[in-house]
Amino acid sequence: MSADPLPLGAYDLTVGGETARALATLPAGWQAALRTCPDESLVPRLIDLLQRELAVILDEVAAGADGAERAATMVNGLIAGLRRDAVIPLPVQVLDSIHREAQAPQLPAAGLTHPWLFTAGRGEPALLSELRHELVTADRVDVLVSFITRSGVRKILDVLQQATAIGADGEPRLRLRVLTTTYTGATDAEAVAQLARLPGAEVRVSLDGSRTRLHAKAWVLHRESGSGSAYIGSANLSAAAMLGGIEWTVKVPQRTQSDLFARAATEFECLWQDPEFQRFHPDDPAQVQALLLALQRERGGGPNASQHTEIIAFDWVPRPFQRIMLERLQAERRSGRWRNLVVAATGTGKTVVAALDYRESCRAAGSPPTLLVIAHRVEILERTLATFRSVLRPLGITDFGDLLSGRHEPRRYDHLFATIDSVQARDLLAQPDRWHTVIIDECHRMGRES
Repeated sequence: MSADPLPLGAYDLTVGGETARALATLPAGWQAALRTCPDESLVPRLIDLLQRELAVILDEVAAGADGAERAATMVNGLIAGLRRDAVIPLPVQVLDSIHREAQAPQLPAAGLTHPWLFTAGRGEPALLSELRHELVTADRVDVLVSFITRSGVRKILDVLQQATAIGADGEPRLRLRVLTTTYTGATDAEAVAQLARLPGAEVRVSLDGSRTRLHAKAWVLHRESGSGSAYIGSANLSAAAMLGGIEWTVKVPQRTQSDLFARAATEFECLWQDPEFQRFHPDDPAQVQALLLALQRERGGGPNASQHTEIIAFDWVPRPFQRIMLERLQAERRSGRWRNLVVAATGTGKTVVAALDYRESCRAAGSPPTLLVIAHRVEILERTLATFRSVLRPLGITDFGDLLSGRHEPRRYDHLFATIDSVQARDLLAQPDRWHTVIIDECHRMGRES
């Protein structure tokens, strides 16, 4: 009896008799990555293999009028010590992948067979790392998230570009479908456009944030090998959620949790067909404009609102290195040192650290203390103000802060975000008792006498 051919793909599959026969007849140029089964996983893998083999045998035996009795008799015989011809080649091996490339693809640390709970705990596999490995070996990927940010897309864009590259047949290897919303205005339009421009990718967006309350987050990765994975949890497509946030995500393997995996795939398909989600194409000016207007409405701005007036985020949790900065700042103040310099590389979130540090001052005081933030460009101040508003929103602090520049006149002077020229022109630093907190962005740009 000839075994069915095995398709290319990732497996993480214990080799049984049928698989061994199929591996012996791989097409020219195809390679199988095999390894000896480790002792610590031998028993669960043998149980999984036995379950699969037994299910096939019992399905055959149970057919017919007296099938139930014959199936029960066989199980009783097995328990009693039924002996059959060996179907498991020795030593027991695990098939990791079948691939054309010289080097086998690297599987996720959690494998493709067993469930896993990601909690961002120390020493555990990182959700982002696992998703990157999963994307490399997937054939189809369905993504469902409430919002998408540029920081999140940036973390996986290189893998997606590699996976969706057009092959010799003129088709991308990976098909990508993404569902998201404009809820609370947290989605970044450019991030959506980056995904939609990938070959074989299709993005659909719900533009009605008042009607859609999509909080579900899921990644459903399909493989022709049958070793798909579904990640279901709380993480949106943002760097904070996938790297530093306290998020719980459950991994559901298709091979051992087929019913639950199928349910996730079906639920995604139902949402995909829902007319509430409209297709987005970045080269269609009407669709781009509709998305931008929907995001502005959710952020509370009109058609002419600045793109920096609001930044919404659910996961302003400091990353480990930012938490160290915050703790050091508190330690310095406890020692009576109130003038502190924070030095960190570009992109490490110094503005977020400043906002989180100020939030602790708000909690301690019971209300926002007076604040002066100084920068050399109004564009930096706009982004900084948006970050502070977002970080303070969970405390119930709204309508926070005013800009002061050559073209901005503040309504109030309690919480100012001001340019260097405006600070010097109005001599704001001549009244040190007026400000509880003064933050200077890129202080090396300040004049020496400032």
